[in-house]
Amino acid sequence: MPSKRSSSNLPVCSWSRPAPAGPRRRARQAALLAFAVLPAACSDLGPGDGELADLPEGEAASAAQELALPFPIDERKSLLVTDVDIVSEFKLKDVFQQLIDQSGAPGLTPLALFQRFIDTNRSDATGIFADVPHCDEVLGNTDDIYPPFDPGSVGGPVPIEQQVQTGSRNGWPIFCPRPIGIDATRDPFTDLTAGHAYTATTLANRFDLAPPDGADCGEYRIVFARRSGAFSGVQRHFIIFEARLPNPNPSLGRQACRPVVEFWQNLSDPAKSPATRASELKAFYFDGLPGFEPVIHIDHYGNAPGPNHGHVRTNEFTFFPSASQAANTTWSLREFRVTHGTSSAPSLSIVPSFVDDNPAAKLFSPAASSDPRVSSFQGIVFPSLVNRLAAADDINRFAYGSSLPDELNAGESLATPFNNNYLNAFDSGGSLKSTIQSSLTSMGSDLTPEQVVARAQSLSCAGCHEPLDRDGSTPTFDVGVPGTPFPDTLGFTHTSEKTESIDGTTRQRFIISGALTGVFLPFRKRVMEEFLLGDPILGFEKPNAWTASRSVQWQHTGRVKEGVASLEFRPLAAGATLTSASFSTAGFTPVGDKIKIELFVPTIQANPSAVGTVEVRLSIPSAGISNLSAGSVDLTSLPRGTFSTVVFPALPASAVSALNAAPSDVQLKFVFNVAINSTTINAGPYYLDNVRFEN
Repeated sequence: MPSKRSSSNLPVCSWSRPAPAGPRRRARQAALLAFAVLPAACSDLGPGDGELADLPEGEAASAAQELALPFPIDERKSLLVTDVDIVSEFKLKDVFQQLIDQSGAPGLTPLALFQRFIDTNRSDATGIFADVPHCDEVLGNTDDIYPPFDPGSVGGPVPIEQQVQTGSRNGWPIFCPRPIGIDATRDPFTDLTAGHAYTATTLANRFDLAPPDGADCGEYRIVFARRSGAFSGVQRHFIIFEARLPNPNPSLGRQACRPVVEFWQNLSDPAKSPATRASELKAFYFDGLPGFEPVIHIDHYGNAPGPNHGHVRTNEFTFFPSASQAANTTWSLREFRVTHGTSSAPSLSIVPSFVDDNPAAKLFSPAASSDPRVSSFQGIVFPSLVNRLAAADDINRFAYGSSLPDELNAGESLATPFNNNYLNAFDSGGSLKSTIQSSLTSMGSDLTPEQVVARAQSLSCAGCHEPLDRDGSTPTFDVGVPGTPFPDTLGFTHTSEKTESIDGTTRQRFIISGALTGVFLPFRKRVMEEFLLGDPILGFEKPNAWTASRSVQWQHTGRVKEGVASLEFRPLAAGATLTSASFSTAGFTPVGDKIKIELFVPTIQANPSAVGTVEVRLSIPSAGISNLSAGSVDLTSLPRGTFSTVVFPALPASAVSALNAAPSDVQLKFVFNVAINSTTINAGPYYLDNVRFEN
């Protein structure tokens, strides 16, 4: 498996919230206090009593929302906010100033911090600040460029994707210098109408990125766009602050994040004015909810190395004909970390980093290579990731499963036809293709190696912003999700500097992509709803809440029917069991008389004509019920390689009565009496999700 990053022992400056600074901050704090006493707390809401199980897929959460939430979640209020009159309250200068104040760095100004940050796009020869890590501080190795540089193979000017990248980051080549470096001599804060000034366009709620164990509470973003992009297609630059919000009580898991989810949900309250929502959002980002750090914090943007610590990213396509940097005009997506010193030696910098979980394209090439990074990636790392990449039936759930070793991550992600095109590099596939196919065959997957590589490409920055097939085209980009073409972007971006009317009113909002409105936001909405309404034990959302016997089990985030996780289960012998932790039915009443579960049956079976059975048993010690069999279901007739709803026979009236008394010591046990052999033990597993009691 890929190696885990070591934790950092870099000393960090401890910081407590500074004293209020003026009326604006007091107003933000007042807004948070007002929110905190709202009567409609979602923590008081239990599942509704509607019949949800028989609704078409994707509609159950919406029905639950109507039954149990005080008002529907509005995706453009609670998940992605682009209203001009709201986001305009967020200023880039204020973000820099907050980071400076937290760091205690003496004499540092927002202008100096901005200019030093942008100066990283310049070369040592043209750089403004001698102590800034410029993009050619380490020269690039032309052997690492993909496609390989061959100026003799083209006629006329060398295409952009084959220009020699003169810089290097993390051992991989990057274009250097970048045209945006010209802004290292400009002041974006004095004239906010200037083309080189920045305006906030987007506030993003990414609670869906919170891991199942609740190690953090997700990611919360602010997108700033260079104003020139509103009127010039070749002067576009986005700065995206992507903060990971720490969980203040990790022992409670994701449930400790409930105030954050409720905060975003309550932004959909139709009684709230845009001014109220703006005030509450500003308080959330700059001050934090009670018990939580503010989103904008020096420790939330990658100060600690490793995954899931946040970062700052840029998306840049600038061309200034009069600038000496005009040669490199391809879209470039880069990643930065906010680093700081200690209380005794305060400092603050925004420094370039590799692009996390974006393997360099060369790593996929079957061409002979003596580079140990290539042999490690093709022989060990990527094969270990195939199962997780393949075990997802929803574009929103594509993931590697574990972070890539740092040394494999590219210095930048380029949105051009071939530079970041893993499919183009993969070509005929060579031995890597055979290895991928072997993994797919053993797990009973119908995907092709090319579709698995396409999934990896879609996870890269460039692949998400401009997905391209092997030949550089978009219509045929195939990730192996039947009937679901990869969603449309706005052309290299998902958010725009241009605006549109809000529902025909005079209010304006920044335009977003069809991928967001049609695919990504509906998914994130369901994650919110299912978190607010679901039970973490019965939804398999809580790690270690189920105990396995004669079997192995893991939480899985790919093949999921509800929430963010299912349970991956591999029986090792007949009679393998899964037993839940004790739970309460207090929020379920009235409890139905049938137990239902979503069950994924693997394709490969020891005896395809007689798969076996699954039985469920109920225990309520306080009611004198122990291992009461609720019946079994034959799995032979169920579809393979997909989820099915398994409905067990009706519970006896005495058991239903006991459940409706809201006991807190309820346990369920699933017993799998299925045929096992050496092939099935190593083949695709069962997946379980969304246990519920329904009539």
